[in-house]
Amino acid sequence: MNENNVDNQSQDTTESGGQYSNYQDNTSSVPYQPTIENVPDGKASGLQVAGLVCGILAICTSCCYGIFGIMFGIAGLICSIIGNKNNKNGVGIAGLVCSIIGVILGVVILIYFIWIFMVIMEMGTDVGYWEILEQMGY
Repeated sequence: MNENNVDNQSQDTTESGGQYSNYQDNTSSVPYQPTIENVPDGKASGLQVAGLVCGILAICTSCCYGIFGIMFGIAGLICSIIGNKNNKNGVGIAGLVCSIIGVILGVVILIYFIWIFMVIMEMGTDVGYWEILEQMGY
């Protein structure tokens, strides 16, 4: 019985040129999958991170007469807008929102300090700066 099996195997290999002919192609039922490099990775770019950092700095520094908040906010807006052109994700959108809030706060606080300065100038030059602040309640 062993001799019959050996004879059948030798006939199979000699008929197909030394290779087995029992190969089955099972890839016809597999659906097409795009290559990995075509799928966006969703990572934040450096410009988006820079926009978020500038936006946070704009909010934090807007109380310094408003000027630093406006400067950091504009820089954050530029970085976030350019960074969001390629792919939008949470970091880019957060940078955009923080930058807008920082610019708005900076403008409001700058207007407030200009108004305070105008009030002090209207009170007259014969009264000292500290006396004016005491009259205003500071």
